[in-house]
Amino acid sequence: MKIQWLNAVLNIPAVGFDDAQGYWSTATATTLGEVNPDHDEFVHLLPQSGDMHLELQRIGDGPAAAHLDLVVDDIGAWTERAAALGATVVATPGRSVLQTPGGVPFCFVPSSSESNRAPAIDPYLPHAADQICLDVPHQSFDEDVAFWSSLTSWDVNPAVLPEFRSFAQPAHLPLRLLIQQLGEDDDGVARSHLDISCGDHVEALTSLHLDAGAAVLETHPRWTALTDPAGMPYCLTSRAPGSSL
Repeated sequence: MKIQWLNAVLNIPAVGFDDAQGYWSTATATTLGEVNPDHDEFVHLLPQSGDMHLELQRIGDGPAAAHLDLVVDDIGAWTERAAALGATVVATPGRSVLQTPGGVPFCFVPSSSESNRAPAIDPYLPHAADQICLDVPHQSFDEDVAFWSSLTSWDVNPAVLPEFRSFAQPAHLPLRLLIQQLGEDDDGVARSHLDISCGDHVEALTSLHLDAGAAVLETHPRWTALTDPAGMPYCLTSRAPGSSL
């Protein structure tokens, strides 16, 4: 058993979905894929080269957010494995919808042909939507880090900052998985967000995203948190595109 691919799914309320399609297609230098008539709530974001790892999902209501899809060859076996490690199974409608022990939603989805990682966006201002950060309640951080390491069989990398953990995952996967410990005073629910790595270009990318309709939430030394036009939080980070660190 192995994880074949990772997708970041951006869950956007219907009222802002059309604007989000244009925004994220521009922000990630992708084109919109054809809509599957049986699942018209999903729109793939197709890179100029390499395989898709980003998609939009239209939701009825609720806050705009992201979630992680793990592409696997045996959904049932992976679901049983996750449940045995402490995950909660929410639904199994052809894919498995689960929550980590700390409450972060994620899915197992059927295997597909994706295998080629897309290159960084823009050779003159290199950046990449190549990380998904799982924001875990303070008291569940250690449990969720152990859960993901056991589920994936990936070793935990040495900590760069105490509130973050990453993993020694296979290099071909298009997304780096990062676990963030929320502050003790954070009263929000467990959640996920997309990170765009920019290296030294966070400030320049922030200006471009603001011009396209984003808004700044917070500014930190290593990242800037924004919201897209639909209100979905995401970050521009100073990590080098494609870096495993």
